Amino acid sequence: MESRLKQVRKSYSRMGLAYLLFFLVASGCQLGAMTLLEPWREGLGESLYTMICMLAMYPVAFPLSCLVAHTVPKKGPSWQFSVGGGRFAVIFIICLGAMLVGNLIGQLLMLVVSLLTGQPMVNDVQELILDMEPWSILVAAVIVAPILEELLFRKFLLDRVACYGQLTAVLMSGGLFGLAHGNFYQFFYAFALGVIFAYVYLRTGRIRYTIALHMLVNFSGSIVPILILRCMDGNVMLGSVLMLVWYAVLFGSVIGGIVVLIVGRKQIWFYRMPRRVPAGLWLMTVCVNAGVILFVGYCMVNFLLS
Repeated sequence: MESRLKQVRKSYSRMGLAYLLFFLVASGCQLGAMTLLEPWREGLGESLYTMICMLAMYPVAFPLSCLVAHTVPKKGPSWQFSVGGGRFAVIFIICLGAMLVGNLIGQLLMLVVSLLTGQPMVNDVQELILDMEPWSILVAAVIVAPILEELLFRKFLLDRVACYGQLTAVLMSGGLFGLAHGNFYQFFYAFALGVIFAYVYLRTGRIRYTIALHMLVNFSGSIVPILILRCMDGNVMLGSVLMLVWYAVLFGSVIGGIVVLIVGRKQIWFYRMPRRVPAGLWLMTVCVNAGVILFVGYCMVNFLLS
């Protein structure tokens, strides 16, 4: 038992270090890109400049984190079920509902913080997105980010730690993904979506499903609202109607997602893995190790700064 727990702790620690390395290097690359491109910022235009700085985090940081992740033995997912169009649509509806509820929780929490501290609410990510052109958001947030984030937070992680307990691995995937966003505005919906994506990957064994879901969610949360707001600038009446329709879709997704989860709750289950960590030991084994502690500490610093 002790040797098995040591192996689990070592695996999670190395994955935590892989994520820490990714964000440390990514931050340095983004800062370097901002510094190098600053003299040409006006010529590039704000959207292109921001998109390049956003994408600068991947070319060096992603391969380095992959090298660390690959030091953990790969076990592979346990399920190999396909997802038809109807089931995929249902999962997407659940994702939309989770996105809205998580976003509202984050907004409410930051409103409370704002009232207690007397500081205004400033969602830097939202401001950044609103200042970008749709095409640049499409490239950075809808195409590139979902592919690399699903590989990093789902495939690389779950292929290596799900053998020690699938529920624990799913929750860790969601938790690390939420923390990686670096602020309370995004944490709750990122955590919820991370859990859903992780479960879908474990259930299917195919990362393409979660990449597609991630792309659709990011498109729905960024491109759609921006297009509606810009439509409103040109035609207030039409824009207002579209906004009402969009919110109706989102709130309908919340209700639909709750109904689906209640009705289909018995279909949500996890294999009891032979090498799983006992319930009473998972916190000390999975969370209390050098890699995960360092990564969580780094993320909490970002939370406080934001």
